[in-house]
Amino acid sequence: MSLDRIDIEGTFNFGDIGGSSTSAGESRVETGKVYRADGLAQLTDSSRADIKALGIGTVVDLRDIGERSKLPDALAGLDVDYIELPIFDDHFFPAKQLTVDEMKKAAEETGMDLSDRSLSKIYELMIDHFGSRLAEAVDIVADSCEGGVVFHCSAGKDRTGVVSAFILSLLGVGRHEILDEYSITSQHLSGGFLENITRSFADAGISGNLVETATSAPPELMATILDSIDAEYGENGVEAYLLEHGMAPGSPDKLRGQLLSSAVRE
Repeated sequence: MSLDRIDIEGTFNFGDIGGSSTSAGESRVETGKVYRADGLAQLTDSSRADIKALGIGTVVDLRDIGERSKLPDALAGLDVDYIELPIFDDHFFPAKQLTVDEMKKAAEETGMDLSDRSLSKIYELMIDHFGSRLAEAVDIVADSCEGGVVFHCSAGKDRTGVVSAFILSLLGVGRHEILDEYSITSQHLSGGFLENITRSFADAGISGNLVETATSAPPELMATILDSIDAEYGENGVEAYLLEHGMAPGSPDKLRGQLLSSAVRE
């Protein structure tokens, strides 16, 4: 499976996470219900009409306050529930850029080294410190997917990539297809996107290797994350991890009931 890009003006990485078969091959993930995307700050009247036509009723913004305040979603005129759910709890991109001393103090208080902005560190922080936020994101998708939902961050690959991988895991999609769904997004994030995000992040005082952190989606990184969760939590590692971090016990069944249908047989 690949995450085909949906041409929504003002976005670079808008796609439907559905379409794949489960590992058992008995059902497939419905399309037209759950989408993931990059930032929605540059939507136009045309793209808002396209989003309305997709039947999306809920928008889940996974970005921190430093990102949201710089580039707020352009949802005016859309009849959607807008939910702010910063996966990093406004720590990674706070309202103002932290000084070196402030980062050191935050690291002492929280146990999080926010000075390391490498891609692997970002994922490590997400899994080790923000499992409750990831669990809440899955709950929201489970509660809102019947009416159509899009969850997004700035690039649409890291925070959204983990949430998407978790949802597909709960639905029984095979590891290979999950990694394909994750890594294909790097093909969408080049050229205009990189220029745009580099300018926006620089204006916000956010530094780091943006070529890597904003555009790279190496499948081996996601594989390492999922393997480590399985190693710690067992065969149904993702579900156990999410339950331990507060996911509603009924969310997996909600997702399966809403998003799985009988596989089409040739």
